[in-house]
Amino acid sequence: MSARESALPRLDEDRRYARHTLPRVSRTFAINIRVLGGALGEWVRVGYLLCRSADTLEDAWPASPPASRFPLFLQALDGDPGAARALADEASRAGSGSELDLVANLPRVLRLLRSFPDDAQQALVDGVRTLASGMARYASRAALRGDGVPYVDDEAELEDYCWVVAGCVGVMLTRLYAIAYHVPDDARQRERLELAPTVGRALQLTNILLDWPTDVRRGRCYLPSTWLAEHGVTPAQLVDRERPEVMALARRLESKALEALGRVPDYLDLIPVRHVRYRLFCLWPAFWAVRSLRHARRDREFPWGPRRPKLPRQEVYGATLRSLLTAGRGPDLRGELRLVVPESLPMTRR
Repeated sequence: MSARESALPRLDEDRRYARHTLPRVSRTFAINIRVLGGALGEWVRVGYLLCRSADTLEDAWPASPPASRFPLFLQALDGDPGAARALADEASRAGSGSELDLVANLPRVLRLLRSFPDDAQQALVDGVRTLASGMARYASRAALRGDGVPYVDDEAELEDYCWVVAGCVGVMLTRLYAIAYHVPDDARQRERLELAPTVGRALQLTNILLDWPTDVRRGRCYLPSTWLAEHGVTPAQLVDRERPEVMALARRLESKALEALGRVPDYLDLIPVRHVRYRLFCLWPAFWAVRSLRHARRDREFPWGPRRPKLPRQEVYGATLRSLLTAGRGPDLRGELRLVVPESLPMTRR
């Protein structure tokens, strides 16, 4: 039996691990990825688990700064098995939970990565390296600054942060799409790559807004320092009670999210209808984001209240079902946006 043949059972076990673990670390993405099939689905699953591993280094590690962990992760990503084992062992000792278990099994996820074609591997490594390097930069700075300081200084840094944690993922997915569907590297693909960061930024800005109640309470404020200074508020005042300044900041962030979401249909228009699975994969998160923003407006304690607004399950499945019936065409999302954008213009509570 060749070495390649002897490795196949181990890879099958790794694939089962990846399929089992994904719903434990992201219920929403576990719904979304089901629409993808074949090699693209496996590539995207591994890409997400690697991105989630990097996120764990920043957010889910108990009681220690992240500076030493990111270099190990990047070395492991570049093919150093010793670094992968060292980081996995550290995660095993750090505690319990799905996120730490994922890092403890990082060698398994990396084995799957190394089994992919070279071009798919490169797209994944480039995207995850950009994300992890950017996270390391912001997390290390935040650790030095301490609590009570916004994560980003100004709007340019907010845009950069959205690029390193989400925009680069949009580029990575667009490259994987082109490889899986044998899309030529032509002007149309270059246009997709140009728009891809906007898709990621739209979803990240939406999450920053929706996670505001929980993030600020755990000492993580993603609103730029310059915005807070303009309105004369501190991060702690974003959640203590309703204030006109807080509502103005929320509307400002919502407007940025909606502006980016408004570009997602332009990206979808560049995906042929025959590639319906990928179209739906891209459309569903944008649908859910728009619906979530509408739902958040109905919560009279948002964003200063104690909880993240949670989109009712029936709305999630209703939007998803409708998109299945229309093959994920861009006008669906444009219609959703028209229901929201006119209401987003006033900067005060309705």
